[in-house]
Amino acid sequence: MLIRTAVMIGLLASLNAMAAGSPDDVVAKMGTNEIKRSELNQMLSAAQASSPEARPSVQAIDQALRAELIRRALVEEAKRVAWDKRPEVQQQIERAREQVIVTSFMNQQARPASAYPSEQEIQTTYDANKALFVQTPQVRLIQIYLPASEADSSTKAEALWRQANEKGADFAELARKQSKHAESAAKGGDMGWLQEDQLVPEIRAAIQKLAIGQIAKPIKAADGWHVLKMAERKAALQKSLAEVRENLVQSMRLKKAQENEQQYLNQLLLKMPITVNEIALSSLAATSK
Repeated sequence: MLIRTAVMIGLLASLNAMAAGSPDDVVAKMGTNEIKRSELNQMLSAAQASSPEARPSVQAIDQALRAELIRRALVEEAKRVAWDKRPEVQQQIERAREQVIVTSFMNQQARPASAYPSEQEIQTTYDANKALFVQTPQVRLIQIYLPASEADSSTKAEALWRQANEKGADFAELARKQSKHAESAAKGGDMGWLQEDQLVPEIRAAIQKLAIGQIAKPIKAADGWHVLKMAERKAALQKSLAEVRENLVQSMRLKKAQENEQQYLNQLLLKMPITVNEIALSSLAATSK
């Protein structure tokens, strides 16, 4: 594909919000190929449902328009030389057509009822899976980082730790000047909120008992040396149903759709069992070796 679906959806959403004009205004053109506002509005109606908040930049809109026109031009060129009439291409086209039919049909058969899940089902599922909705402990660390490849990184880390612990020392300023982790150094070493269980073992072990404002001794990890200051902590927190409701409902509907699809297929197999000629299959397997 020359153009990603998400980009095209965003393109349509943005163009719809641009200056109003006649439905037949030409938005973009390449040779005889034109994209009119009326076309975009029709496409937008189908696309907005899946991505109502997409708002790309003008540059992204321009690129997407060009890509779509190129795609259309390529289709014309291929048809001009009857590429679509080739037997192998015809087979692929038919296969793709059938797949669209199958996918659309099964999506309709599997789609849960609009009333599913009920409020009681949502509450019951939440209560039975509370352990899945726990915000793990988090920490906000400020760091000075020195890569292992840097000469005397161990000695430098030790010296920076001592300097950071001096009375009146400004850890953030030290991080800006000395840390080799550019992204955090620009923010005074602030690493933002991190989940404790996702930290590398060496760091996780070193900060376990670190008090707020305390600076840990230099920590050697695989990538280099870290001088860390504990800025804040957040204890594990049980998320409320209100916080997880949207994702929970989506998950429940997806699971129900999968169950509905399997149930439909099982009924189809009961109605029309599959039989395989094992003798012919064995013979074919033997001749293909």
